[in-house]
Amino acid sequence: MAAVRRRSTRARTAVFAPIGDLGRAVRVEQRLAQAIRSGILEDGERLPSESELAAMLGVATVTAREALVSLRAQGLVTTTRGRGGGSFVTRPLGAADEMLERRVAAMTRVDIADHGIHYATVLSGCAELAAERANVEEVEDLREILPDPGTTDATTLRAADTELHLAVAALSHSAHLAREVMRLEMELGALLRLGLRDPDRQAELREHHAALLAAIAAHDGNEARALVRRRVRGLLGELAELHARIR
Repeated sequence: MAAVRRRSTRARTAVFAPIGDLGRAVRVEQRLAQAIRSGILEDGERLPSESELAAMLGVATVTAREALVSLRAQGLVTTTRGRGGGSFVTRPLGAADEMLERRVAAMTRVDIADHGIHYATVLSGCAELAAERANVEEVEDLREILPDPGTTDATTLRAADTELHLAVAALSHSAHLAREVMRLEMELGALLRLGLRDPDRQAELREHHAALLAAIAAHDGNEARALVRRRVRGLLGELAELHARIR
């Protein structure tokens, strides 16, 4: 399988950030699995080697190896040997959404509301700070993240929305907030974006992106915060409806 070359993004950088002193194979596995299911790591993409992955995540090589073994067992990674070999992302169409829906079904309504409040509070705060601090060049960098207006592929839209959130968090100039947004995106973001299979939800996302970037460009922190809070509130409502249907 040929390697797929991807541009460097904040979302991808976050995927391979050090896992921490308590890092174990299950945590490496969970982070990579969530990144694959959310579309940050794309189908056919070549992953770093075991030693490179271990160095990037700050874990032992054997830990990275164990995580890749588990990902292969889940069908999320395929490993080939020889020249041009390596470990490649294999994201079966539809399968990831089914797994995400099972995660939703395993949650309670209280879990969804609690996680959602946290997500909305942190992300809206980052949006407010970004509006206060972003310069013209940084706003243009945000615009470059957005997919083409005609894009209808849900995976592409989900990945772009995730990347935009992480970029906005970076503009808060707080490493702690940026790390927290990354954690929340991995934990809840993919669930909130399940509805992006629907063309109406895709249109709403494009409108939200345009309004949010306009608020940031105008240095209107109150509007940026309000836009994010309204969007997350709407997404939580959709997630609660999905939870009720599949339980």
